Amino acid sequence: MFIVPMSSNINTSGINSIGSNSEKFTNASGDATGLGFKEIFQDVIQNVEDTEAATKMDAYKLSIGEMDDMHTMIINAAKADVALQTMVQLRNKFLDAYSEIMRTNL
Repeated sequence: MFIVPMSSNINTSGINSIGSNSEKFTNASGDATGLGFKEIFQDVIQNVEDTEAATKMDAYKLSIGEMDDMHTMIINAAKADVALQTMVQLRNKFLDAYSEIMRTNL
């Protein structure tokens, strides 16, 4: 058994995916408002899909014997879990905001 350095296996592209999109939207007064909800939610969903695909590929590689380091699979599974929990919390916050807006009397 040998030890593989983890610094070369860590992929932070999923962490920076929300902030890397530098598109700015303007509101009616011309002020920059940042990313729209749709773009942020699409980035989060894509991150969930990517991390889950990596986890499935790791499980497949482990099952056929191509993977020697099980810690990589466990780290990718934890990333997928965190990405899914983040997406669910974002959805819950959006639904709460939507409910609050619908309760507002005009």
